[in-house]
Amino acid sequence: MLKRKLPILFLITTLLLSASGCSEAVPGANEDQATSSQAEQETTADTAKAPASFESSAAESAAAALPKPPTTLEEILAYQEAAGRYAGSSYEESAVQAELDKLSKDLTAEEVYARLLHLFGENYQQEKNTFDRLEQVNYRQALLSIDPADPASVPQTTPKANIEVILDASGSMAEKVDGGVKMDLAKKSIQGFLESIPMHSHVGLRVFGHKGSGSDQDKALSCAQTELVYPLSSYDPNRFQGSLQQFGPKGWTGIATALEAAREDLKNSHSEGVENIIYLVTDGIETCGGNPVEAAKALHQSEMKAVINLIGFDVNDEAQRQLKAVAEAGGGTYATVKDKTALENVFKQYLNDLYKENSSWMQQAIDNVWNQYEEEEKELIETRKEMLAKVAAEYDRLKAAVTYLRDKEFLEKKQKSQLLSWMDNRWLDLSNYADSRWVEIGHKMDVEWIEASAEVEKRWMENGRMLDAKSGKIALRIPSLRTPKIRVKPLRNRPIRYDF
Repeated sequence: MLKRKLPILFLITTLLLSASGCSEAVPGANEDQATSSQAEQETTADTAKAPASFESSAAESAAAALPKPPTTLEEILAYQEAAGRYAGSSYEESAVQAELDKLSKDLTAEEVYARLLHLFGENYQQEKNTFDRLEQVNYRQALLSIDPADPASVPQTTPKANIEVILDASGSMAEKVDGGVKMDLAKKSIQGFLESIPMHSHVGLRVFGHKGSGSDQDKALSCAQTELVYPLSSYDPNRFQGSLQQFGPKGWTGIATALEAAREDLKNSHSEGVENIIYLVTDGIETCGGNPVEAAKALHQSEMKAVINLIGFDVNDEAQRQLKAVAEAGGGTYATVKDKTALENVFKQYLNDLYKENSSWMQQAIDNVWNQYEEEEKELIETRKEMLAKVAAEYDRLKAAVTYLRDKEFLEKKQKSQLLSWMDNRWLDLSNYADSRWVEIGHKMDVEWIEASAEVEKRWMENGRMLDAKSGKIALRIPSLRTPKIRVKPLRNRPIRYDF
């Protein structure tokens, strides 16, 4: 009985050895010839499995520990493994081939693919994160000088300028001049002026001398009192009118105290790039013992760099000399007025200055948005370019590795076919992803830039029309015509392979 079994064993052994040495065996032949349950399990796991060699090596253990290779776009973009040791500029063909020579021949196509990615596959997390970040573009954040159209529903943005008016409410402001009572004329002129302030400004109103009386016994009380009756914020005509009704001319003239308090007002509302302007209206000299020149100098030289303009309303020569010195120390201008018309003309001149600033502000706001747009579009283009270069280089290296293994008779045709299919899909999916993100995000950036610029120009024109009405001028303002850039996604197809 034993003698009859020997030829059968010899025949089986011969067939196994022949199968091991044949690199062009038809995929699936082993399944037909396998006689053990172990062989059946291996065949079921991967029909593209290479002929068994029964080798055991460190490379097999390493391959078994590798994560499953990503084959869909979602898996590739979520893949957390770092780029391979020979990825990018670290690629060295001879070193890679030396690593490929170490592979065990009984690896499945999936295990070979995992090994190739582990050696020189790229990681695309950085490009994905950059695309995701650029997709969140919002150029309205760059419009730091625009107040929202509806402050109640939209978070307030940083103003371009803080304009605080300081009004003398001492007893002498109850006197009459040509055109009416000083205090009434000052209130009316101030309100008319602030109604024409461009919407990108915040306004405030502080008064002094509005407490106590002009008597000596009330001097300490009156000189110590100054009040911000309209805190720095967007101009609201009704609310501002209500603030003007809260006080009348009563006490002493504490100019220095009011300027020192204004420094705190601006400090609480100051931010980088915001201009701070003070308009101080008074009809007399400092009478509370303060030093308004030093107070103005300190305010102008502070981090707020406030500019202090003074209007002397029906003042004598001594008061004019002091007020001029205050304006000079505050880096501003001084004007003296005697009546209603002169007061209105001074505020009209201030409006003319703002008229010039409006166009300058508009261009600066446009430039702010454009600079951010240009910088981010450049980053978008570079990210796409770099990703496509990585994808192309990786594809060429994968293809070279598969060809090398095939030439070494490591792979069967079916294995090579599977590997090339994964590689083609990876190249096509990642390339299309880079192109699609470039087109989609670029278009969104274009629309954001166009809409943000249109918003700036709209405010510029609205501000200009208000200034026209106050100054008596008519200016021609034509908004720019902008259209999205043309971005055409390249057409890519999977390679057509006839012979694997």
